[in-house]
Parts: sequence; structure tokens; C-alpha cells
Amino acid sequence: MWIRTLILSIILIGSSFLSTSAKSYEIPDVRVEITIDADGTVHVTEHLTYVFDGSFSWAEYEIPRQGFSALTNIQIQENGKSYINENTESSGTFSVAENKEAIKLTWYYSAEDEKRTFTVSYTLQEALTVGPKWSQFFWNYLSNERDKSTSQLKISIQLPESVSGDSLYGWTRGPKGQFDLQKSAGMFTINASNIDDDEFAKVRAIFPTAVLNKSPISVTDEDFSLSQAQKEEQTYQEKRDQQIKRQEYLSDLWETLNYMIILFSIAGFYFLYRKYGKRHSTSRFSSKETIMAPGEIRPAAIGWLLQGQNITSNLLMATVLDLAREGYFKIQEEPPEEGFLADDKPTFSIERTEKQLDENLQEWENQIITFVEQRLKDGHQKLHNIFGGTNSEVSSWFTKWRKNLKEYAFDQNWVDEKSYTGCYWNIAVQSLLVIASIPALIYAGPVGLMSLFVSAFALIFSFLIIRRTPEGEEVYHQWSNYKEGLKNAKEHSISSDKLDKHFIYGLAFGLGEKELESIIATNANAVPVIAWIAFSSNTSSVASVASSFSTLGATGATSFPGTAGGAGASAGAAGGGASASAG
Repeated sequence: MWIRTLILSIILIGSSFLSTSAKSYEIPDVRVEITIDADGTVHVTEHLTYVFDGSFSWAEYEIPRQGFSALTNIQIQENGKSYINENTESSGTFSVAENKEAIKLTWYYSAEDEKRTFTVSYTLQEALTVGPKWSQFFWNYLSNERDKSTSQLKISIQLPESVSGDSLYGWTRGPKGQFDLQKSAGMFTINASNIDDDEFAKVRAIFPTAVLNKSPISVTDEDFSLSQAQKEEQTYQEKRDQQIKRQEYLSDLWETLNYMIILFSIAGFYFLYRKYGKRHSTSRFSSKETIMAPGEIRPAAIGWLLQGQNITSNLLMATVLDLAREGYFKIQEEPPEEGFLADDKPTFSIERTEKQLDENLQEWENQIITFVEQRLKDGHQKLHNIFGGTNSEVSSWFTKWRKNLKEYAFDQNWVDEKSYTGCYWNIAVQSLLVIASIPALIYAGPVGLMSLFVSAFALIFSFLIIRRTPEGEEVYHQWSNYKEGLKNAKEHSISSDKLDKHFIYGLAFGLGEKELESIIATNANAVPVIAWIAFSSNTSSVASVASSFSTLGATGATSFPGTAGGAGASAGAAGGGASASAG
């Protein structure tokens, strides 16, 4: 027993530790150095600064196959020390994986709660667009599909020859107002800050083709010209300005609609609740708790009413015990089962008595008796085996039993069926408002969460509109007083011949283990004798009988069914778009 407890404790402690040892990382600084050779070759050196919170052992860098024909000379360094290209996953090594869409670099290291800077470098072939007079390097330096935002981005583009800044042209694409592009002798310098993870950073650098060697390189696009690039950028910026204006318009519109959605959601729920769900007054009823059952309603049926019209396995168990109390079954306490996963609590067997079925029994009660008889014939004697939840036959039977019990409960006229109309209308209305709140969140930003939350909660609360009839309210009120009395049974004196009845009702009401024990143990001077259950010889005190009863009730909660358990560069499109991650 202690070994099993120790193992379970270790598992729980391990699970708790894992849940509290979450790790995270950021890549706040990215510095990219581009060197263009006279033969058109482009050398890329990217310095990625990682900030680790927790323990990490690998990082990935993925670059889409677009904007170049080949990628060679891959190197990964840290503090001047090169990683070795080996597919071993050992610290200090890296590997290269390729497919039709991308090239992925993975390198391995050991880092914990520290800042590290890794340098990824490679050479690009045919990454330039070369025209008769003008050439360009159009590159995406930050993918909008990366996982982390970038605080600082610094880019330098070095040409093969010194060229006057007046002969250099450049444009940036990304979040407006967050780029600073400077041109000097043969170099572009770009600084950007606060680039969100869903935003890209593209730079289009145009320079005279004359800086390239004409012998090893040839024109790749006869139609490419400075005027063409300028026109493309002007068109792009005009479209971007239109998008920004449209975004601002939609943002203002949906911010207004956001508050309208909230108003409609609250007003719709209030109207439907007032019309269909307003509770009937109970002021004329006493609220004093009692330990006297208000009537002879079946435990499962009244349990359904008091537990929010839910049918759980404790209602099935309460019915089994109630039928035993009526003389249809005899229950025998048995020793605990053996085995590693077994506990030290007793088990219970059941047998059918000779009592004939009464005509006053309900269909769902007859179902239980018939089912138990069949399971006994099949060789099952233990309660937890007869109603074992893993058996498909049992699950199928339990579904039918629940249906019959539900129909019986609804036939008692405790629930106002018209209130379901209001519930369904609210579900329909709030569902539409939840859908409408999604564009509010998209266009209006965080303020759109207000309408989403309000309409979602109003949707969840739809079932609060379902109410009881005046008769059902009276029954609910009276039996709730009885339930409160059973919860405080230790403060009352309960007749010993009624203990089993109170226990069964308490089980149907969903009382806890300690509350159920207190019902049996209210009379500490005499061990209760229950005709329909035979306790073992070890159960000879009030406390042991109470514990056995509690275990018997818990059998339903643990065993019965229904319980939970690329191509070369082109003039108008940027290449690149690498993204980095770690783990």
C-alpha cells in the first residue's frame, strides 16, 4: 500500500514541478550584414541575440526558397567559434534540412537563464535583379510568420564599389514610421525598432549596374529600370496608405459596433430572462432546514431537480440502494480487492431477492432490476463490476436509463417548458453576437474583447433562463431545506430506522463523503442495523458502519458509467523571410 502511495506522490510532485517550470525566450536584437560582390554573389551574415529564461538546447533558422537560385557556404558561429555541420544533435553542431519550400538550419547548444548571440551566415546565388542600367537587392529581413517580436533591427548593405549616395535608391516595407534608411558611399544602412511578430521588414535597395563586373554577370531582366521600381513603390505606398485609411475607418466603425454588441447582448439576455426565466416567488415558504423528508418522491427524481437537472452516476447508485431498501436486492460487504492498484477499502456484492416486481415501480426502476438480474447471470456479483463504465453494453444501457429517468422527471411538471423557448432564443441571439464580435476584435483591437467576453458569457448563461414551474419551485424549496438538514445531520437527532433512507437521499443530492458519514453516525450510542445490507464482522462500530456506507455510496462515483475521467530574384517580389526559434 505504501509503495503505491509513494509512486503516486512522486507522479503528483513531478506534474506540479513541470507545470511551474515553464520556459521562454526572446530574440530582441537582430543585426544583418549584407555584402554584394562584383559578380553578383550576396553574402548574408545575421547576428541573432537570444535571451533565455529557462533551459534550452537547440535553435532553428528557416528560410523560404524564394528570391535566389542557390544557398551555399552555410556557417553558424558563436563568439568566433564555429559549429560543426554534423547530424548528431550534440552540443556545438548543426544540421541542414531541405525541402521544396524551405531550408532549415538547426544548431545545438546548452543555455540556461542567459543571453547568447548566434551568427548565421550563408551565400546567395542569383539573388539580384540585374537590369541594363540599374540593379536591385530586394530582401525580406524579418518574416511575418515568426514567433517572436523584434525590438531592434539593424541592416547594412555593402556594395562592391563606392557609389555616391545620390546614385542609390532605397525603400522599406513594414510598419510605417518605424524605419530609418540612410545612404552613403556604396552602402545602405537601415535601423528599425519594435517590429511585432506578425509584421515583416523588407528593404528594396537599387544601385547602378555599373558597380558589378560585366564579364561574370549578365542582365537578368532587360525591362528592369529605376523608373519601373519607383512606379512600383509609389503604387505600393498608395495602396498601403489606402489600407491604413481603411483600417482606421474600420477600427472606428467596429469600436462603435463593439459597444452596440455589448448593449444588444445585455439587453437581449435581460429581456428574455424577464419574459421566460424570472423565478417564481418563494417568500411564502419557510427556509428552515429539516431532517424530515417532505414527501415520498423517488431519490433519483428529486436528486435530478436539486442537481440542476443533471443525471449523474450517484442517481443510479441511489436508485440501486433504494431498491435494496425496498427489498429487491441484498448487498453484502466484502473484503478489499488485492493488487497493486487496489486500495484498502471494502467492496460490495449484490444479489437479487425473491421479491416480485411491484406495479408501482417506474420503468427506470424496473430497468435496473432487470439489468442487475442479467449481469448476475453473466457471472458479475460485485457492484463496481456490474455497472463497470468501460463496458460498451453497460454504457449503452446507462444511456437508455438516463433517458427514461429524464422523461419521468419532466413529466412531474417541475420545469417550465416554455422557458426553454427563451433559452434557445438567447443561444441563437448570443451566438450571432459572438460571431459579430470577432471582426470587432480584429479591427478595433483589444477593446473588441469586451463584446466577445460579454456575448460569450451571455451565451453560457442561456441555461439560467430555464426555470421551474410554481409547483416545481415549491418542491425544490421544500426539498432544499431537507438537503440542508442532511448536510448538518450531526446537529440533529435522527431515528436509527430512518438512517438508510436519509443516506440514500443524501447520496442523490450529491452530498460529500463526510456529510454522508455524518448521517449514519448521528446516533453514536448504537450501531445501526440495516436489513438490506450485511456488513463484515470487522464493521462493528458506528464509525466503521458510517465509513462502509460512505464507501458504498462512492462506488457509484468511481465505477458507474457516465463519470468523467526557389527561383531567382524577380523585380517586384522580395526574397528571404527567414524566421528563427528555439527550444
